[in-house]
Amino acid sequence: MSQSQPPPLRIKILPAWHGRTIESVLRQDFSFSRRQIIALKKGNGIILDGVPVYAKTPLQGGEDLLVQFPPPNPQEIIAENIDLAIIYEDADLIVVDKPAGMLVHPVRFHRTGTIANALTYHWQKTGSAAAFHPVHRLDQPTSGLLLIAKSSWSHQQLSLQLQNRTISRLYLAVTAGLPPFSHGLITAPIKKSATGVKRLIAPDGQPAVTRFRTLKSTDHAALHLVKLITGRTHQIRVHFASLAAPLWGDALYGQADPNFPGPALHAVSLCFMHPRHQQRLKFRAPLPPDLITLTRQLGLFASK
Repeated sequence: MSQSQPPPLRIKILPAWHGRTIESVLRQDFSFSRRQIIALKKGNGIILDGVPVYAKTPLQGGEDLLVQFPPPNPQEIIAENIDLAIIYEDADLIVVDKPAGMLVHPVRFHRTGTIANALTYHWQKTGSAAAFHPVHRLDQPTSGLLLIAKSSWSHQQLSLQLQNRTISRLYLAVTAGLPPFSHGLITAPIKKSATGVKRLIAPDGQPAVTRFRTLKSTDHAALHLVKLITGRTHQIRVHFASLAAPLWGDALYGQADPNFPGPALHAVSLCFMHPRHQQRLKFRAPLPPDLITLTRQLGLFASK
């Protein structure tokens, strides 16, 4: 049977919150946005000791607060039965291992075959109260871990972590050539080019920070562990190209490889705080077979 609403958030009111309003606690201690508070008011979603109350209700301490989220808004996404590697799922979020070549969500001329289409079908089949809210993006040719929130509340909470840089995202990247140093911080700002999808290093670009460490290298290639500090479009690809070491197979910023269809980049690790129970979650995704083959052919030892 399909669920109409996400599970409510249960909060035990602390004695230290005596005299404060519910809205104050939700805004300041649980990072609810003004828009979310308004939605709760409209839906009578604030329930104190079993009774619907106003957001401005003062608290005594010791009460049980129930925050009932509104149903997810309908989304115009076509449901498709597409195999997908689901690493983790609960009522608030889902982590998938995205294959290379798959878009995250539909775009103007590509309305099907995406992660969003696959998850819409999965949620319809399982009767989940969920909407598609990607917390971050992976380029179409990039494989690996992708975090998707299932409600506007969990998306807002996880997006705050992304803004505060408390979500850790690690990648494995293979470059054609070697950077001038084996580890460090790349801080070159990035902006969109005047035409096309290419990004450029430019003084007037958006701040972009990438940390990396070379794990293995040969005379003509290297395997790196990369940590995204910011998350600009094509950031890792642009930053390594700026060091004269573009990603292997990256036709846009380097040179295409007829035997490897796209930039050699894999989102290998993802770590974040769960928005509901505040426990740290960490996930890893092994290298896909094509990247394992590439690293072996190049003499770069990468384990599964």
